[in-house]
Amino acid sequence: MQNQTDQVWYKRVDKLIFGVAFSVILAFFVWAQSGENMGVVMKQALSFLTHQFGWFYLLMGFGCVLFACWLGFGPYGNIRLGDDTDTPEFSDFSWFAMLFACGYGVGLVYWGAAEPLYFFSSPPLGIAAKTSRAAEIALSYSYFHWGWTPWAMYLTITVPVGYFTYRKKMSPRFSSSLKPLIGDHHKGTLGKLIDSVLIIGLVGGITTSIGLGVMQLVSGMEGVFGIASDSKMLFIAIGIAWCALFTASAVSGVDKGIKWLSSINIPLAIFLMIFVFFATETRFNIELGMNAFGDYLTNFFKMSFWTDPVDQGGFPQSWTIFYWAWWFACAPILGIFTARISRGRTIRQVVVAHMVFAPIATWLWFMTFGGSALFYEIKAKAGLLDLMSAQGTNSVIYALIDKLPMSGFIALLFMVLIIIFLSTSADSAAFVCAQVSTKDDQDPQNPPKGIRAAWAILMGLLSMVLVLVGKGISGLQLSSIVTSFFVVLVMIGMAFSLVKALKSEKLR
Repeated sequence: MQNQTDQVWYKRVDKLIFGVAFSVILAFFVWAQSGENMGVVMKQALSFLTHQFGWFYLLMGFGCVLFACWLGFGPYGNIRLGDDTDTPEFSDFSWFAMLFACGYGVGLVYWGAAEPLYFFSSPPLGIAAKTSRAAEIALSYSYFHWGWTPWAMYLTITVPVGYFTYRKKMSPRFSSSLKPLIGDHHKGTLGKLIDSVLIIGLVGGITTSIGLGVMQLVSGMEGVFGIASDSKMLFIAIGIAWCALFTASAVSGVDKGIKWLSSINIPLAIFLMIFVFFATETRFNIELGMNAFGDYLTNFFKMSFWTDPVDQGGFPQSWTIFYWAWWFACAPILGIFTARISRGRTIRQVVVAHMVFAPIATWLWFMTFGGSALFYEIKAKAGLLDLMSAQGTNSVIYALIDKLPMSGFIALLFMVLIIIFLSTSADSAAFVCAQVSTKDDQDPQNPPKGIRAAWAILMGLLSMVLVLVGKGISGLQLSSIVTSFFVVLVMIGMAFSLVKALKSEKLR
């Protein structure tokens, strides 16, 4: 009798999950290319969610922080994501490198310098624009948007999936974590439809992130090599080379490709951060960074619940609530992937990595690049805001690098960093999609290479066509965020299911 895992890869696909997800993604893609209608509809839907349910997103974000603290420092922190005798598969460095690279990746490179500049020119909380107070609050709000709350959102999926997959020996799917609530329906049509919807949001989010990252990469090549940023041949060449890289990484598996890429880009990111930190106004960055962290601690609760109901300036809806919706939409990617690489670790170890080390690394990045951007804008009068207004967010980081020693070499390293970050984000997403869309009895924890490659190629092609045609990026991005409302409901169910299951554990 043929071994079930020896079957050809397409016979190991769960047809309902893959079929529903692929069909809806393809329909959205066609809609995105058909004109501006999708963007208009999605903007209306997103505006409705952020304005009518903004309070709900803020409440759930803060709830995730409380849940993370309870998981890490409550009575169940020593429980392992696996059997009591399991040991971690990866070293601490490799584990954290993969977690961080796949969690934020290219987003930090894209927004590290640009976001504090945005907030400096249009600050929240009724602060006057382009003042010293605006500079201080600008960096602290970047700390907030990329700090404890997003990592806590990721944890709210990571721990339940890791617990039910490796301790309860269930399939690595979102629906498996709902068994205490919905019983055996998690194996049926209901559970598979839940998995399909989360894949749809996941692919939409990662596809648009890839498109934006490629646009930033092309912008850098224009500055360094003088190649026109509107060259379609350049986009095609980059797309083919990069798609081949992350497809090969996804196919080779977590313990080879993804681990190898993450072990390169994290040291490279550390080197670039240290270089920029000492090549710019170091004392200014340290003092502004400390001041911003104090603001962050002081205003954390206010930031977490601020909806601006009286003045209605729109900042929390356009930034904080939008970010929370985006992080919730992206949470399924990191949740399942981090659960996969965290087998054998305790819940407390996973929480500390997410809520201590990952935020510290994020804050150091923003202190260095955001602080440097503010210094050159405020003290050196470099005109970064004018440049960002004229050429877009893509160009800001390269304008900052241009002020540094060895600017050409550093810009080249940044482009390499973007390529690898894009690859780690894309191949981890492809791996997650492959796990979820593999049949229960076909070893979904190690999905077939064919399914991994299919998802990787699909995401690569979608992102490149969106960039080349010039339509649909914002619409597809917004559509993935709209799915976040459903993701939040699933996450609430997962949290309650986990608590119910943990209460059956015998504590030592």
